[in-house]
Amino acid sequence: MARSSRKKIFSLADRFDALRARLMTSNEKISSIIAGIVLVALIGFVWWSVPRLHDRLREQSIATIMPGNGRVSYAQCPTWFDETRQTQVSTRVANAVGELSTIDQTRLSRARDAMLSTGWFDEITQISLADGGGFLVEATFLRPFAIVRHGDFDFLVTPEGRLMPMDWPAGHRPASPHYVALLGATNSAPAATGDAWKGTDVAAGLELARAIASQEWFPLVSGIELSRYQSENALVLVTRDGGHVIWGRAPDDRSVAEVPTETKISTLDYLYRSTQRIDSGGGRTLDLRGDLVTVRADN
Repeated sequence: MARSSRKKIFSLADRFDALRARLMTSNEKISSIIAGIVLVALIGFVWWSVPRLHDRLREQSIATIMPGNGRVSYAQCPTWFDETRQTQVSTRVANAVGELSTIDQTRLSRARDAMLSTGWFDEITQISLADGGGFLVEATFLRPFAIVRHGDFDFLVTPEGRLMPMDWPAGHRPASPHYVALLGATNSAPAATGDAWKGTDVAAGLELARAIASQEWFPLVSGIELSRYQSENALVLVTRDGGHVIWGRAPDDRSVAEVPTETKISTLDYLYRSTQRIDSGGGRTLDLRGDLVTVRADN
């Protein structure tokens, strides 16, 4: 009986060892499967998280430029007020409101003052809080109209001559939109944006530009020469083709010594319809002041 019992015990031990071996083999397979699953999960996590990490860093970068999320949106915005200018205004507003709470009402007044200080706006009619701490604005924009050249720069001004926050090296203004250049201004630019350019010559040049701006041939006028205005009371159109047209007095300066503004415009209308130009070519000057239009070679 003792021998039979020992055989049974050895048989059970052998079976236990075989089962343990099989379990160890199974555990190795399971471990390999788990490791594979973990690896796949890690790859998936990296694939999912890296683009979002990039987006988050980009958002933090924007937040650094615009602390407190001072982005400004507009109820209506002119086409010339492009994304670059909008970003400049938003940055100015963000710097002004800083880290003030979005429920702090002083943010509205600070944002309004910051916008007006940029020189792009005539009036902020309404400003309200938008989602995310930004601002929704209804505003009257100043309108860019002409260039005043003084020294080495061309300065952008409104139809009334108010200085706008944009200038270029002389002769390098953009081809579009069309900004006629007032050349030879006596006075230098105003000290602050929004201020009117002083000088009767600039006022007369802008008056002439406004009077002819609606004409079909206006894009052919590249500049208005002011240098003869003080001494001769004469404004001169400079054409795109290098010709000159002596206009004379400012449009509202009526004098029997010159034909009226309407006659001068009619003359240029006729020339444009007949020849698709308003001058007699480069190197020649057309004089509109008298009853008879004269042409002479430039000196």
